[in-house]
Amino acid sequence: MSTNPLPGATVQDLARTLMQSFDANKDGTLTTEEFGGFLAKLLSGVQQTTTQNTTTGFQLGAGGAGRVRFEGFDFGARNDLSKSAKYAFAAAAQAAGTMPHTKSEAESWFNQNIRGEMERLGHRINWVKGDKFQFTNWQGTFVVDFVRNADGADPAIVWQVE
Repeated sequence: MSTNPLPGATVQDLARTLMQSFDANKDGTLTTEEFGGFLAKLLSGVQQTTTQNTTTGFQLGAGGAGRVRFEGFDFGARNDLSKSAKYAFAAAAQAAGTMPHTKSEAESWFNQNIRGEMERLGHRINWVKGDKFQFTNWQGTFVVDFVRNADGADPAIVWQVE
């Protein structure tokens, strides 16, 4: 059973991403202070997860909410929303109870319903353009297309990392 949180990424890729995130002066080596910052962040995340049950064990409601159509989400999985950007996004989308059908609707829908909740959980939103956004968290920086078939027939909420 694989425990890699990013399918297709190797352990070396993940280590490189973490190294780049915590190498404050970008010299290719971690100083004692930089490594200490990494450990402090890691330990605070572990402590937060064990002391705050508000983000642990989240499970999507069966089939989604109202008029929101989800594809590619496991409604039976339990997730820590401070660790899983995908399920932090899904929880906020489910709570919104609506979904965008066009790229022009997607940007304002995301900013109104998703951005604040994801950022509250530690997933920094860098930008939103139409039905795509870029975020940065403890795993790195990623671009996600979140509406399949926006501007077309039968759109759905998805999580497609580019």
